[in-house]
Amino acid sequence: MDSPRPLRYAIVLWWVVALVLAWQTALMWFGRTELAGRMIERRQATPADAVERTQQLLVMNTGIAAVLVAAYLVLGALLFKRRPWARAVLSAFALLHLVMLLGTGAVLSVNVVLLILGAFAAVLMWWRSSTDWLTGEHD
Repeated sequence: MDSPRPLRYAIVLWWVVALVLAWQTALMWFGRTELAGRMIERRQATPADAVERTQQLLVMNTGIAAVLVAAYLVLGALLFKRRPWARAVLSAFALLHLVMLLGTGAVLSVNVVLLILGAFAAVLMWWRSSTDWLTGEHD
């Protein structure tokens, strides 16, 4: 029995969230010089410290993004294999991601897109037909 369409859409949306997050992280690395300049302008770092602080910030953000990207990709794939526990774990990662986005006050357009995609994915993942298929009898 094939997975229901809402669940397939949810999984694809989670994978899109993962790809957008990976792309956003790559763009941060390409813009690291500008980030160091902004830190100096806002007096968040001295010129001598800006490069090092930028590097630390990028490494930390990359590590967090890598965990989230891996979670969205792997847990999405596990949903195709009818692992109902993967849905709960994926929901926990998405909630953590939401709290981090809202907690940082980062309201960039990319983050709004991530929030919208994640919200749609979560709704579809918990849709009745998705739940019935995930928790129903397995082959």
